[in-house]
Amino acid sequence: MYFSIPDTTEISAKRSIDQRAYILFNIHINGIHYCSLRYSQLRRFNDEVQRSFSNSLINSQPFPPKKFFRLSLREIDERRILLERYLQSVVPNKSLTSSIYFTEFFLNAQRETFVNEFIERTCPETINLTVYLLNKHEMTLENFSPYDNLSKLFHACTNKIQLDDEYYSYFSLFLYEYENNQLNLIRPLFSFEYPYITFEQTKLIHKNSCLVFKKSYWDLNYDLRLLDNRYTRNLVFIQAEYDIEQSKHIYPSDIYEQLDVLHDNEYITLARTSKFYGYLIFQQCSMNDLITQKLSQCILTIGNNEMLCYFINDDKENEDLFVKNISFKVTRIRCWKVNWTKLDLNITFEYLIKKDSLQWFTIHTEQAALISTCLQSIVDEILAKNDETTSPVTVVDISNNGNALATRTRSDFERLSNNEIFDRDNGDDDL
Repeated sequence: MYFSIPDTTEISAKRSIDQRAYILFNIHINGIHYCSLRYSQLRRFNDEVQRSFSNSLINSQPFPPKKFFRLSLREIDERRILLERYLQSVVPNKSLTSSIYFTEFFLNAQRETFVNEFIERTCPETINLTVYLLNKHEMTLENFSPYDNLSKLFHACTNKIQLDDEYYSYFSLFLYEYENNQLNLIRPLFSFEYPYITFEQTKLIHKNSCLVFKKSYWDLNYDLRLLDNRYTRNLVFIQAEYDIEQSKHIYPSDIYEQLDVLHDNEYITLARTSKFYGYLIFQQCSMNDLITQKLSQCILTIGNNEMLCYFINDDKENEDLFVKNISFKVTRIRCWKVNWTKLDLNITFEYLIKKDSLQWFTIHTEQAALISTCLQSIVDEILAKNDETTSPVTVVDISNNGNALATRTRSDFERLSNNEIFDRDNGDDDL
């Protein structure tokens, strides 16, 4: 999740309960307005964070100091930037974001913001929510409160599907957008937000957004644990159909004709052999070609503990869709950061291209924040299986990486393209 504070709102003394003007800092998550908080509220949040989590937040950005005189417009903007950097530095800390305090603080903040926005209109007491499966099957959930949390919505969905509690950890709720007759992922829902409020805010940016219930893991071996139960098997089957449909246009294969006549277990078994089964596909991306150093259009896919970047062929005389591809193993990524400016949105990461050699790469895409979320969830899943639980991922500040790709050589590119150096058991450890 990417926290940002792109702007502020001034509340006049007439609109203020205590008859004093103040500034609200508008907090966004992945580019969508989440809540608005005063400096004093964020300062109290920081006081509690420092009291309870100081040992795990050594590298966090300092909280901007209190000032005793009225701030100028320039000083307000400086405080906005410093507050944004502060939030971005503490949010990656898992012990903080998984704590009851963090969840309750931001739930209250979201609710307060939502209530204030409904001052001049009636806030509904009860609502009906529609949740979809990836095959567009609808589940209507009635008599919900706008302030019911994610857990209540999730359990309502599992009751509709008749899902046993032993399978709960394999599934979750996500925000999708229905566009061009297909569902495209926006992001997962988090425990510190109210699903209905987040959904309403998301619709302001993504008009055709919807809530989707689907599997939430990356390791395809988990599929095998779900095939013996008819309800979970049906969900895996729906996911398999979705994955195949998403990848048809980028991966021509004879497998599709065979899949047309198969169902359930046979379909899943064959679909699992497809190139992009279990992958997310990001269409509109661009990245520097490592040979020409030109910014080139590409399609990015994430799954099976790797990112695959396929450079799109712009030669009209060549019928091939792609000219080359690069594979980035997630266990070779040391750190990453989402960079969000008025002119560009990208994700920059440091990658181990060979022993003792780390290089920076940048992928430009409107879905940079979602890619970051995917990388973090893959890392979390890897670490959950590993006894050595020290996280290899650190979010760092990158100030001047515009020339990060300039030192690449052709041999580096060839090595990176097929990851040959990583496929030899020559002592090159993962990060």
